[in-house]
Amino acid sequence: MRVEMEFLGSGTSSGIPTIGCDCRVCHSANPRNKRLRSSILFRVGEGEDERRLLVDVTPDVRMQALRANLSSVHGVLITHTHADHCHGLDDLRGLYWGGGRERLQLFAYPESLAQLRRAFGYLFDEDYDYKGIARFDTHVFEHEPFVVAGVAVTPIPVVHGNMRVAGFRVGDCAYITDTNEVPDTSIAKLKGVRLLILDALRRAPHPTHLSLGKALHIAQQVGVERVFFTHINHDLEHDQINAELPAWARLGHDMLRVAIEADGRISTDEGGGGVAPLAF
Repeated sequence: MRVEMEFLGSGTSSGIPTIGCDCRVCHSANPRNKRLRSSILFRVGEGEDERRLLVDVTPDVRMQALRANLSSVHGVLITHTHADHCHGLDDLRGLYWGGGRERLQLFAYPESLAQLRRAFGYLFDEDYDYKGIARFDTHVFEHEPFVVAGVAVTPIPVVHGNMRVAGFRVGDCAYITDTNEVPDTSIAKLKGVRLLILDALRRAPHPTHLSLGKALHIAQQVGVERVFFTHINHDLEHDQINAELPAWARLGHDMLRVAIEADGRISTDEGGGGVAPLAF
């Protein structure tokens, strides 16, 4: 079974370039230094059998979906409810319409779902009589694997300051954003993962995110063949950092697609699909 992870965004909460910043990365002409808020799309299977699972719904989701030629999904997975990971929820109306107005299947931790209901009450109010919104079937998970449109998903709990965040494993691929600690129990759940996307905010330590060095260490603990980093701020210039990293590790970038093919090969596609990167 082919499993692909497509970078819809690779940036930190402010996005890159950051408003009001004069640093060289924010003013870089390199399109790989242009980073929308972090999100990925799992594409599982191929052709008519492909299942698309959207992980997080950033404030940039409209642009991300247009750029990825995405018109429908089979499930929406929420890692946590910080604004940069869920405040695009209203824009899922386009995916709801594109999916034939079938309710979107939304999966989250219980506390995350409760927060979404508070912040976006009208989207979950069955008595709200307005047609221009998305509708959802909601599902909660804890530690056990769950199934979305026939795809088995294993939640990977990680620590983000004083809150828990869900990473997700599908087959031998995994995605973990927004963490400063991956507990040993979660390292064990990641064993056998060959392809990992992992939070790596900057070089220097941070109280709620992994530094680049710590992220490399975790990838080595898991024993992955390839790791790509995400949730990157403007301290990390794409080409410079990649020149310093070992061959099996790279910064991710918007529109990058990484996959384990049906024959077991790990492949990368630098992205685009005929759609030009967004200009800033």
